[in-house]
Amino acid sequence: MFDDVFDDKQWKTARDKTGLKDGLTEKVSMGDEFKRFQKNKTVEGAKFLLQKVELYEKQLKDKHSKDKYYNALLKVIQDQKAALDRGINPPATTPQKVVTDKEMDDIANEAVEMQKEYLRGFDNTNNDPNCPIDPEAKRIYLKVTKDFPTVETKLKGERVAVTEILQKCKALGTNPNLQAKPEVAITVAQKILETLAKSEAVYSDLHTDFVSDAAGVRKREGRETNATKEVDKLVARLDQEMAQIADGNHACRQSLKTTLQSLGNNPKAQEMVGQLHV
Repeated sequence: MFDDVFDDKQWKTARDKTGLKDGLTEKVSMGDEFKRFQKNKTVEGAKFLLQKVELYEKQLKDKHSKDKYYNALLKVIQDQKAALDRGINPPATTPQKVVTDKEMDDIANEAVEMQKEYLRGFDNTNNDPNCPIDPEAKRIYLKVTKDFPTVETKLKGERVAVTEILQKCKALGTNPNLQAKPEVAITVAQKILETLAKSEAVYSDLHTDFVSDAAGVRKREGRETNATKEVDKLVARLDQEMAQIADGNHACRQSLKTTLQSLGNNPKAQEMVGQLHV
């Protein structure tokens, strides 16, 4: 009923991932509220928690809309509101489907294939000399080293995309019709900003997932080994790509800000400047 509602640890993890590492407001401690709710998951408790979440959301919108973590944290909050609402107002239940023998066999076969896929994660097919001995560390290490080329290629692609977006930002700023047709310019700027936001979500998730897996190797090894040194090198390469992407992203936002500020007191332009967070 409330399976998707956070506990205090899940809240802290999701909040930290947005870039906010501490409390947002003294008016409400969301970690404490989620923890309290998980002890007694009732509809009344959910309604009370929903009030706290909405108060937190109001504080976020009123006082932190220009902070870098704003968009990501707002999405987390809105997702939790939706999860609470689903529990408070559950959809009408549908008759439970009867599973046939064939469907049970298909489920069993799928489980077997999933187990085989999991075990293949322990195969050091490249005879990597840095591969750990610990089975779980080995599995994670092999996954990380296998995933790295794909993740790096995708991040390089995002870096190229951000560079292309920057050229569009600069072109918008030098457009001779900028002052004559400000509404068109604002519409273009809004589309560019939306594209940037989508790009941010893609490369941030890629990097976060990879770093999390790499941390798993270090945790399982418990000390510095050839395996941890290797994954640290891979993480450092991705960090470098991320830094270049972040610089390009900031340059795009700064360029858009300059362009929009040149439109003077245009209300829509001023509103967009506030959304740029630079």
